[in-house]
Amino acid sequence: MTGMGMSARRQRLSRLWRSTHPTARRLLVAGAVITGLFLVMAVLAPLVAPYGEAEYRDLPQLARPSSHYWFGTTNLRYDVFSRVVFGTRLAFQVVILSTGFAMVIGVPLGLFAGYSGRRLDRVLVLLMDAMYAFPSLLLAIVAAFALSRFVGQGVPAAALSISVIYIPQYFRVVRNHTLAVREEAFVEAARAMGASRRTIVGRYVFFNVVQSVPVIFTVNAADAILTLAALGFLGYGVPIPAAEWGYDISRAIGDVANGFWWTSLFPGLFILALVTGLTLLGEGINDVVNPLLRRRGLGVGAVAPGALVVERAGTALESAGSEPILVVTEEAPVEPVAVTPSAGTSPGPAPDTALLVAELRVTYATPRGPVVAVEGASIEIKRGESLGLVGESGCGKSTLGRGILGILPPGATVTGRVVIGGVDLATLDAGERRRARGERAAMIFQEPMTRLDPLQRVEDHFVETIRAHHPETSRSEARAMAATALAAMRIPLTRARNYPHEFSGGMRQRIMIALGLVLGPAVLVADEPTTSLDVIVEAQILEILDDLRRRSDMALLLITHNLGIVAETCDRLAVMYAGQIVELGDVHTVFARPRHPYTQGLLASVISLDTEQLSSIPGSPPDLLDPPVGCRFADRCPFVMDVCWHEPPVLAGQDDGTQVACHLHPGAGS
Repeated sequence: MTGMGMSARRQRLSRLWRSTHPTARRLLVAGAVITGLFLVMAVLAPLVAPYGEAEYRDLPQLARPSSHYWFGTTNLRYDVFSRVVFGTRLAFQVVILSTGFAMVIGVPLGLFAGYSGRRLDRVLVLLMDAMYAFPSLLLAIVAAFALSRFVGQGVPAAALSISVIYIPQYFRVVRNHTLAVREEAFVEAARAMGASRRTIVGRYVFFNVVQSVPVIFTVNAADAILTLAALGFLGYGVPIPAAEWGYDISRAIGDVANGFWWTSLFPGLFILALVTGLTLLGEGINDVVNPLLRRRGLGVGAVAPGALVVERAGTALESAGSEPILVVTEEAPVEPVAVTPSAGTSPGPAPDTALLVAELRVTYATPRGPVVAVEGASIEIKRGESLGLVGESGCGKSTLGRGILGILPPGATVTGRVVIGGVDLATLDAGERRRARGERAAMIFQEPMTRLDPLQRVEDHFVETIRAHHPETSRSEARAMAATALAAMRIPLTRARNYPHEFSGGMRQRIMIALGLVLGPAVLVADEPTTSLDVIVEAQILEILDDLRRRSDMALLLITHNLGIVAETCDRLAVMYAGQIVELGDVHTVFARPRHPYTQGLLASVISLDTEQLSSIPGSPPDLLDPPVGCRFADRCPFVMDVCWHEPPVLAGQDDGTQVACHLHPGAGS
């Protein structure tokens, strides 16, 4: 590997380490130190132990611990310290072999059963479930008894008998992950390109499911120590003269009754210490590998568990193209937070407010019943300010934008307040509301080709729009206004007489923007304005929108899926989920300290140049025909609490100026 590649890997590991909660780091370090000490002891056993594992000549019987015999001697004249040291070597041998056997058998079976399905999957699932239903120690004893007849007692037989316990565990975990990964789009694309099953399983599926195996390995390793000790205690482990902790404890039972406590105490302490070290190591690895567990144990008012903290270079996000590079850093110290009233529920707009939306509710009439697509949405955008509205498809973003302008389909009803320039649109009649669209507020859409009449020239679109609002305007004046608007979009005047199909996608979107701004509205709602454009044209469109917003002091509501666009062009951010706004605040603050678990999931899903594993939010949004009683994100939230199922959170202000609707933060239940 090149020096640059090694440096990049070290940086990724460093960011991963710093993104982990301090408690998890302590667990990992403590487990690694304890396990490492035992491993060194096992490797150097012949040098560390003053006597051999079965050396008893010239040693006193049942000598107490002393400077000559640190842990004393046994009834068979064995040195206890030497026995427990060599027992460490035997324990590691059995652990590595048993978990290795289980991994080599269970992982491939889980891969092929999960990917192939059908009869092979049903047979293997039935077999593994039957094995898993057996008490683990009983299954190991049966396996050890059977193997002793063919292999004989020893390390291989003990390892194989213990591995039988863990094969179903590897199988079940890998199979379940494979069932999910095989439906991913990249696997489907590999099938479409003609990749063989072996290639898909080996290259596409395996590397996406194998990441859970190290965690299982460390957990099973700790359990294998206990199982080996139990087998040795019952006489089914590695026979004497091999040093095995469980066997030595079984031989020392009579010694304890006679007051010779040391013969069983020290083997027991070594079992406890090594199992503790392996368990801490496994928990630490799990917390580091699993992004949902990297921020455990935070108090109320802090960043919710799993939060991403985005480091900024200067005042802008580090970026490559149009996508932000999320650099995970350590979270800020936890400070108490104060609850402030939600701005969205204020009785009236401030003098510099361009758009005020208060408790907006949009309901669609469907054959199955009424569906509330937007419920209680409240936002405020000041003059010259841009607000990004993000969320999954179907969460109500476009419905909110259309509800502001009142351009919803038949059967939809809208309640709430929409105040633009001090005028509540709800108080206007139908004719006044129609005139408000274009003069007070305008909207641009994605896929501009579907929004432009293919039988009209571009110039005619402008003339029609202008004269519909201002009938007294002559056609020549309207053409002059169109020329000015197109020039602002950097479209040559010679193209005004062309038809929409004669323009590229980026040029058509510029036309749509010019058409929306030709009447000088105070508010512009941009619904995915760059979705179908390449990154170069996208950057140009965003630059134009940002320039127009600043020059004309216009408020911009940008609806998008692209968090990189929001980071680059917006002042504030609103996160929407299942028809409700769940987080609202300054872009820099929300990106640096996302509070709502849904916002954290969205940020974690952003792909950057350092991305090695794709992240997504499990599950899907709820059916709005019958939404949950409590928090609508509860069934997908990794930090769900009892209150989340019964009490819907309200949007509550926090000390950093953001508002969040989550019971993890103060004020949400008030």
